[in-house]
Amino acid sequence: MRSFSLLLFISFINTLNLAGQPRNAFSYISKPAQLEQEMEALVGPKYEKALAIYNRLVEAKGDRRFPVPAFAMTKAANNAAFLVYGGTQIGLEEKAYDICMSLGEQEGEAAIAGLLGHELVHFYEKHQWRSGFAKAYQELEIGRTLQSMVDHDKINNETQADYLGGFLAYSAGYPVFDNRSAILDKIYKTYPFPEVDTTGAYPSLNDRKALAQKSEEKLKDLVRVFEMGNLLAAIGQYDDARVFFKHILIDYQGREIYNNLGVVTVLEALEYFPESERKYRLPLELDMTFGAGSKDGFGDKVERRTKLLREAISYFNNAISMDPDYAPAYLNKACAYYMLGDNDRAAFYAGVEAKRNPGQFPKTKTDAQVLMAMLTARGGDLETAIQQLEKLEAPSAVALYNLSQMKQTPIPDGQKPDGPDAFDIDAVEPFGLTNFDRQYRRERKEIELFEALDFRIWPPEQVEGLSASTVYMVKSPNNPSLYLQLTDAGHPGELYDGFKAGTPRSELTDLYGEPKTSLELPTGEIMVYKEVLLLLDQNGQLSRWANYRFK
Repeated sequence: MRSFSLLLFISFINTLNLAGQPRNAFSYISKPAQLEQEMEALVGPKYEKALAIYNRLVEAKGDRRFPVPAFAMTKAANNAAFLVYGGTQIGLEEKAYDICMSLGEQEGEAAIAGLLGHELVHFYEKHQWRSGFAKAYQELEIGRTLQSMVDHDKINNETQADYLGGFLAYSAGYPVFDNRSAILDKIYKTYPFPEVDTTGAYPSLNDRKALAQKSEEKLKDLVRVFEMGNLLAAIGQYDDARVFFKHILIDYQGREIYNNLGVVTVLEALEYFPESERKYRLPLELDMTFGAGSKDGFGDKVERRTKLLREAISYFNNAISMDPDYAPAYLNKACAYYMLGDNDRAAFYAGVEAKRNPGQFPKTKTDAQVLMAMLTARGGDLETAIQQLEKLEAPSAVALYNLSQMKQTPIPDGQKPDGPDAFDIDAVEPFGLTNFDRQYRRERKEIELFEALDFRIWPPEQVEGLSASTVYMVKSPNNPSLYLQLTDAGHPGELYDGFKAGTPRSELTDLYGEPKTSLELPTGEIMVYKEVLLLLDQNGQLSRWANYRFK
């Protein structure tokens, strides 16, 4: 009875908010004021689906520093989607919902995520603040000055909202939506809105399409930087991976980015520990929803590794400050304290804080138990530690590896201990990686990063014969040039040994053995072999893979 009353109360509040809010808003499109219609709130299956998408976006952003705007669906046909000035409410119009879903279930949900992500970026980037301030002080000279700045920045704000909203949707697990032009055609056709706005209040259809194309390009670049940062971490080029994640933070501050920056910093610190102190695998979780110089002679490296671990903790704290319920950051923080030798803090963050939100992060809960077993072993009770690992309901790869270390049982090498034969990625798209830079010089695109790091990309749309994978090159002052070819999700090909998407982990390790390096994810794992990365999903099945070469 209490839950039902609460639902009614929330619905009533939303209705009041809608009725009382001004129509000035950050809108995906904007019709003339005389065409304004009744802002009646809707409930029902459409609202529930849209609300679920909205909540998923908010969760992915993970920024709990500010009260999240309420969500409503309306019968109005003015704006498609909007953020009310003041950040009190984000709305989606039923007509816009129907337009998106006309593309099909998957594309429709991705389109809705893009619209709502667009408005959430307006909120998180505080675009509405300057507009609200200018309106409140419009009788003053400073207010009129600010208004001119608002008008000048409108295009910049819309472009930023487009591409960062798309990245937010991607981080929430929706496929990158690259059909925005079709949505705009449908919106401008369905809404009685002129293709060219003579009032100058909003971009024309053609201008909006041009902006959408630019934002899609920026979005894809941001996604590629994120993916490459993750893969560099898996390969062990931690200093380069850190540069990639710091580049993202210029535009997008998300809990996952801070978390992953912390993870690669811990991994870099581990290189400064002697082998005897790192016989177990840490259950560090790099969030995907992926060393330069000699590290021998550890006597003078204690200060360096300590500094790196302290730096990593600060990154995890940043992630936690954005979302106090983000369990992976607590687990990773515990791992950092474990390597610092601070067993009490490691036990607290692994045994208490990392258990937050187990419904969303079930694997994190298991990995935290792995670290607790490692702490038990460090305390001298090896028998109990073994029992703790044996009692895990869903043991991860890192748990099984550490269990074998504790029992001192050999880890099978497999028939091909170096991993798949990978001169080419597969029989579908056979390309020699190290020839790309010379053979396809004109087809590449480049992204400028910090510290003279050169990042080159050959997307499938620019290379003939490359249809379901992307080739990357990273050239840095500290490391040899890295060439890497990553399959797209749903890649139709297979590895030379016949493995393809959906192959279970057990079949991979039967042939290739347990990888010497494995990186945990909240939703899976990256298995690292000599020249191939195997990406597993949360079910422990092969989902994507990558070839890599150094030159």
